[in-house]
Amino acid sequence: MGELSVKSEEFRRLWATHDVKEKSHGVKRLHHPLVGELTLSFESFRLVDDDEQSMITYHAEPGSPSSDALRLLASWGRDATRAGTSTPQA
Repeated sequence: MGELSVKSEEFRRLWATHDVKEKSHGVKRLHHPLVGELTLSFESFRLVDDDEQSMITYHAEPGSPSSDALRLLASWGRDATRAGTSTPQA
C-alpha cells in the first residue's frame, strides 16, 4: 500500500474513501497449469451467523470448454484416489 500511496493520487483518494462494494457474483478467468484457461461463474454466499466467513461456488457453463476441462480434472482426481487406495501387488 505504501508505494501505491506515494505514486498514485487516485489510489490515495480511493483508499481514503474506503468505497468498497462486495461482489457476490460474476465471472472469473483462471489459468490451470494442466488444462489451461477456465472461465467460471461464481456466487458468494455470506453465512448468516458469521459475517467474516462466506461460501463461494464456481461452475462452468454446461458444454463449454471450461466444463470439459473441469470434468477432465475431476477424472484425474478419481484416478489418483483409486491408485492410492488399491492394495499393493506382491
